[in-house]
Amino acid sequence: MKGAVGGIGAREWTLAAAALIALAFLTRVATFGHPDLHVDETFYFASGVEVAKGAIPFVDVWDRKPPGHFLLFAAIASLSDNYIAYQIAAMLFAGATAVAVYALARNLVSHGQALAGGAIYLLSLCLFNGQGGQSPVFYNLFMAIAAAMLLAALPRLDGRRGGILVACAMLLAGVAITIKTTAVFEALFFGLFAATFQIRSAGIIRATVLRVAGWAALGAAPTAAFALWYALHGYWGEYWTAMVLSNLRKPVEDNGGWQRLWVLGLMALPLLAACSVALLKVRGPTRLFFGRWILAALVGFFSVPAFYLHYTLPVLVPLCALAPAALARPRTGAFLLGSAAVMPVLFYSFFDFADTREAKAAMARLVDAVERGRDGGPLLVYDGPPLLYTQTDTRFPTPLAFPNHLHQASERNVSHIATLPEVERLLALRPSVIVDRTTAVTNRETAALVRAYEREHCTLLASEPMMKGWNIEVLVYGHCRGPATK
Repeated sequence: MKGAVGGIGAREWTLAAAALIALAFLTRVATFGHPDLHVDETFYFASGVEVAKGAIPFVDVWDRKPPGHFLLFAAIASLSDNYIAYQIAAMLFAGATAVAVYALARNLVSHGQALAGGAIYLLSLCLFNGQGGQSPVFYNLFMAIAAAMLLAALPRLDGRRGGILVACAMLLAGVAITIKTTAVFEALFFGLFAATFQIRSAGIIRATVLRVAGWAALGAAPTAAFALWYALHGYWGEYWTAMVLSNLRKPVEDNGGWQRLWVLGLMALPLLAACSVALLKVRGPTRLFFGRWILAALVGFFSVPAFYLHYTLPVLVPLCALAPAALARPRTGAFLLGSAAVMPVLFYSFFDFADTREAKAAMARLVDAVERGRDGGPLLVYDGPPLLYTQTDTRFPTPLAFPNHLHQASERNVSHIATLPEVERLLALRPSVIVDRTTAVTNRETAALVRAYEREHCTLLASEPMMKGWNIEVLVYGHCRGPATK
C-alpha cells in the first residue's frame, strides 16, 4: 500500500481528473437530451424550474426530499430551463466524485490502481440507474470530499489544520443531508469517527468537548437553518410534514422489493467481494474508517426497504474507493475488479443514442399534442412525465405535481394536502388537457375520477411509448369540456 493524498503531484492530479471527467462524459453522452431517463429526476428538474421562478418547496411544490435538493435543481434551472442542463451538471458532479474516489483510494494504492477505482465508480453509476440526475449523483460528491478530509485530518487532529479539515468535512456532510435525508447515517458515522479519534488523541478535556460540539453543530447547521427559515415564515407545518410525518405515514412498499434486493446483491457482488479482500489487507485507522463507512452507507440503504437500483448509488463511493486495495492479492484482486468493471458493460448500453433520439421525438409529439389540445384550461399530468409542464411553459396546477402523489395508493394523504379532495379541486378547474399512462394505478379513488373525466369530456390526441422495455404508453387527452364549476 502506498501514496498519501497530500503527496499526489499536480501532474498526477491533472491526469487523473482529466481521464475521469472524460470517462464521465463518455459514459453519459448518449443520454444527453433524453427526456425520460427516470420520472424522479425529470420531476426534480421541473420542480427546480418552479423554485427558480419563486415557488416555495413543500408549500408550492411538494415532495419529501429536503429543501437543499430543491435548491440544487433550482440553481441548475436558473442557468437554463432546458432539461439537458441537469444532465450536464450530473455528469460534472459524477466526474468530480470519481476524482474524489480516486483521492480516497490513493491513500491505499498506486496511481493506476486508484484510477481504476474512480473508473469503476463511473461505470457502476450507470449500472445502478445513476446515468442521469438521481440525487446521490450530486450529494455523493459532498460525502466523498468529506471522507477525504477526515482521512487527511487523522495524522494532525491535535493541530489547528486537522480541526479545520474535520469542521469542513462535517459541514459538507450536513449539506448532503439537506439533499437526501438518508445521508444522515454516513454523516453520523463521520462525526463519531472524528470524535473518537479526537478523544483518543487529547482525552476528554474542555477543549475536546468544545471542538467536538463545534463539529456537531456544523453538521447540523444546514438542516437547522432550513428548519428555522420555515418556522419564521409560517410554514413549519408543511416542513415538518414533509421531513418527518410523510415518512411515517407512507407504508412500506410491497411490490417486489426483496426480489430487487436479491438482484442488487448479485450485481454488486464483485465490488463487495473485492472490498472484503481489501479489508483483510488494509491496516490501522484506514481499515476501521472504510469498514464502518460502508456499514453506515448500508444502514442508509436498508432504511428505505424498497431496494430500487438507484438506492445503491451512495454505497458505491466507499466500495469503489476501497476495492482497489484488493490488488494487494494480485490475481484475486484483478479478477474481482475486472468483474466489477465488466458487469456494467454487460448489462448497460452506454452508447444507445437511438433510444435518446426516439424518446426526444416522442416527447416532442406529446408537447405538440398538449399544445393542440388546450382550450384555455390548465394542464394536469396525472400519470406521465412531469417534464411536460416545463416543456409547455406551464406552471404546476398543484403542489402534488409529482404524478406518484396523485395516483399511487402508497402516497395517499402522506402530505399536508389530502389527495382525493385535491384531485377533485383540480378537476373542478376544468383542465383542458390531461396526461395519463396505459398502466394500472393503485389509488383507485383518484383514478376513477380522472379517467371518468377523460372518457366523458376529452379526446385522445396522442399515445407515445416513453419507457424503453415497458409496455406502457403516455396518453394525452385534450379538448376537454368538463362540467362547469358551481
